[in-house]
Amino acid sequence: MTEKTTNVAAIRDAMPAVTRHVYLNTGTCGPLPRPVEETMRAIAEAELDDGRIVPERYLINSDLKRQAREEVAALLGCSPDNIALTRHTTDGINIGVLGINWQPGDEIITTDMEHPGGQAPLFTVARRYGVTIRTARLGDGGGDVVGAIARLITPRTRLIMLSHLTWNTGAILPVGAVTELAHQHGILVVVDGAQSAGSIPVNVTELGVDVYAIPGQKWLCGPEGTGAVYIADNALDILQLTVAGYSSLAMPHGIEPIGGYLLPKATAERFEVGGMNMPAIAGQAASIRWIRTTVGFPWAFERIQQLGDYAWQSLSELDGVHVITPRHCMAGLVCFTVDGCDPAALVQALWQEANVIVRFISHPYCIRLSAGFYNTEEDIDQLIDAIRRLRKHCSPSTAHA
Repeated sequence: MTEKTTNVAAIRDAMPAVTRHVYLNTGTCGPLPRPVEETMRAIAEAELDDGRIVPERYLINSDLKRQAREEVAALLGCSPDNIALTRHTTDGINIGVLGINWQPGDEIITTDMEHPGGQAPLFTVARRYGVTIRTARLGDGGGDVVGAIARLITPRTRLIMLSHLTWNTGAILPVGAVTELAHQHGILVVVDGAQSAGSIPVNVTELGVDVYAIPGQKWLCGPEGTGAVYIADNALDILQLTVAGYSSLAMPHGIEPIGGYLLPKATAERFEVGGMNMPAIAGQAASIRWIRTTVGFPWAFERIQQLGDYAWQSLSELDGVHVITPRHCMAGLVCFTVDGCDPAALVQALWQEANVIVRFISHPYCIRLSAGFYNTEEDIDQLIDAIRRLRKHCSPSTAHA
């Protein structure tokens, strides 16, 4: 048995869900590792046994949040001072989008490949402030992304929001090049990192982005209700607090607000409003730490890339299967259609008849698999065999809203 196979076997042993099912839907929710569940249970039991208000608990909670910020910072290649903990990716996008003092007639550029969680904050400011949204049409995401965005820039453009790895075709977009272009025009860049954080190498400092929002439950295999956002130093000077609370403030205890104003903290922590679910925060830190120290991010990224490529090739060799994901700019997320098969119906059949977990996407209407570092080539082979077997019973694809 090779070292890599041994590594995969040990990883899978620590993630029970991947041995119970053919788990190919990390892009929605990654499987929990045992160390994460154990950490969360230990914190919950401590809260139960000792209460949540003993004097030491405040210090313990502060330390848990510090650990989570430090793990996210190590993942993203930045200082913990530039990280705020959130509940999900959309929290971070809201912080970046709603933090600008918008004026009627201002413009935002986005793409036609964004998740509804990223689109919603944009349309909120459009309705509230009279902001115009311009949409770059990117096809499958494998073409001239920078050129498509550049053609939409005007003197009124103040923000560009785009994904790093698209949720609906699996394309990796050239975020660094888009950011370089944007900054030449004084435009802020907010990035949806929901499918990139934990699946491909990300260094936000090198990319130069202003805001980078990530979830904890997808490729990082952490608990639901966790996430984080990176705010660059220049963006900290620009973005205003949309939601503020006790945890946002820098005011020392017992000191009256100077001039009647409450001062925000100097770091990105100012965007953390109040109390958090501490078992979840502990689990968030534990999941990233486990991948970083036990799995190894470089190995995980390489493994995800290999499995994505294996899935792309295997699907492409099936008659009647059309792979949507552009191969030259992809990782572990692969989207495809099967002639004569309704995607939603086939996804359901794969689950019920073959114990294979994938999902369907509405736009474009297709099937999506997302292979994590814990998967094997055999998982992909089981998917392929199940498609061969079940396609005979497929119903034709119909329009899906």
